[in-house]
Amino acid sequence: MTPPPKIVSCEVLRNEIEAVLERDGRGLEVEFVDGALHDYPDRLRAALQERIDGTPGDCDIYLSCARCSNGTVGLKGGEHRLVLPAADDCISLLLGSRARYLEEHGAQPGTYYYTRGWVDFIDDPYKEYLAIVPKYGEEKAAYVARLIMEHYTRLAIIETPGVTGLEDKREYLETVSRFYDLPLEDLTGSLRFLEKLVAGPHDEEFICVEPGEELDESRFWELSGT
Repeated sequence: MTPPPKIVSCEVLRNEIEAVLERDGRGLEVEFVDGALHDYPDRLRAALQERIDGTPGDCDIYLSCARCSNGTVGLKGGEHRLVLPAADDCISLLLGSRARYLEEHGAQPGTYYYTRGWVDFIDDPYKEYLAIVPKYGEEKAAYVARLIMEHYTRLAIIETPGVTGLEDKREYLETVSRFYDLPLEDLTGSLRFLEKLVAGPHDEEFICVEPGEELDESRFWELSGT
């Protein structure tokens, strides 16, 4: 009997993947890795590999993450078959498809995206600003914080039907919007991509790494411009 698949997910997607699993109803095992690792691709890869290697048997492992600055490149499945979205980062997963992300990026390339998980688990530039105020003073800290965001033109909240808890983050996001003098816009997210990761089919929207293989960077090259 084929063992059920296991999911290894970035913590930023915790709320979305839990919503998908609740709908799916199969009670699949899921493990989360620290969302802050997205800034450290080598550490992200090591954390994912540790969870892959620590999974007994030969079940399929679904990775609820994307290329993530090459943080998934070099992963080895061992006995397992790995499946992950053919996408550059988690924004495609949160918007429901890579095509939707490319549409948004084409229209507003200078967008900083927020979700409930992004606020909960990621130190965004505003949080980093607050952290360095005691050391550098408000004026210098604000200068550095605004310099980091100087090429952004808007903030966007991705609100996904079925994912709750974002409304109590809005006051924080409005504060961020005022601080950077950037418009705050709402985008409707979708669980479609993650639902497809969990239930299939694993077609051209996914990369499959067979047992014994390693995820080579070339698997992502075909994504450029498509």
